Amino acid sequence: MNATPPPDAPQELVDIRHVTKSFGEKIALNDISFSVPAGQLCGLLGPNGAGKTTLFRLLMGILQTTNGSLLVDGQDAFIDRVAVKKLVGFLPDEPVFYSYLSGREILELSAALHGLDVTLAMERMAPLIARLRLADDLQAYADEYSRGMKKKLGLLLALVHQPKLLILDEPTNGLDVESTHLFYELMREESQRGTTVLFSTHLMDHVTQLCSHAVIINDGMRVAAGALTELRALYGESVSLEETFLKLTARPPQA
Repeated sequence: MNATPPPDAPQELVDIRHVTKSFGEKIALNDISFSVPAGQLCGLLGPNGAGKTTLFRLLMGILQTTNGSLLVDGQDAFIDRVAVKKLVGFLPDEPVFYSYLSGREILELSAALHGLDVTLAMERMAPLIARLRLADDLQAYADEYSRGMKKKLGLLLALVHQPKLLILDEPTNGLDVESTHLFYELMREESQRGTTVLFSTHLMDHVTQLCSHAVIINDGMRVAAGALTELRALYGESVSLEETFLKLTARPPQA
């Protein structure tokens, strides 16, 4: 798997600079800046509609910024999107698969598209497939999977090419308790190998257990970023991350 980045590698694997994204008159993201160093496990927090998924789509080169830039390992996420996709494993909130392919065929196709030896890639992934309890279902059509099974297959696809960066959009939505703990265990293991992990969630206790750092956005703007100890200290040492989040994202009372 991934080794720790060499000393001459860019310190910030993800570098987001003054990013604004508009859809017509709607401003989805407004002058957002933050960075994620290589190897960090960072939580992206925000209420529904805050702009988390839009930010992930920008990082994946699916959308282009209105202003600003997003760099992944020094490469522009949109201009260099083909090269960036080789560095990134992406798990969307709602994975969608070809209706006429089995789970195994989709994994093999993904490995081939990444230029991997398909047989070797599948052998390497076999222990992880077993841990996710998906081995007996790989021959079935992926379109018929339950939501939780689709999330598991999506995670396998995100990891098949051993990316430098994992971007996970609400990775545990639709998972049972056992699978949720397994997902977070795998994220922790990837981080320990040197993989950078950026994920969104509404589960503050899991961020507290997993992450050293977090970014909080609200109404398309960054309202806080830093180490969890720094974020909690914004309103006093006894305040939990959840209380800090609620205070930072509270809407003013209507007149």
